[in-house]
Amino acid sequence: MGLGTCYDEKKSGWDLDRMEEDKKRFYRQFARFSAIGLEMGLSVAIGLAIGFYLDRYFQTKPWLTIIFLLLGVAAGFRSLSSLAKEIDKRERKK
Repeated sequence: MGLGTCYDEKKSGWDLDRMEEDKKRFYRQFARFSAIGLEMGLSVAIGLAIGFYLDRYFQTKPWLTIIFLLLGVAAGFRSLSSLAKEIDKRERKK
């Protein structure tokens, strides 16, 4: 929704309440989409760190690092998939 949808000819002016609502919706969506990158990056980094330290402890270099790295990537994609389902559900609702 652009600003053009906030102009109400009947009131002969801008609908400030609707503009404020649109702004809040934009910031909510922006925060959720920017969180995707953080979720992906952190899940991969945490998986990598756990695997690295377990490899050092059990001296199984590099196997646990690889396994936990892949688990971190899978967790990131799972998060991305759940967001895509949430967006699809919201769009179908409209």
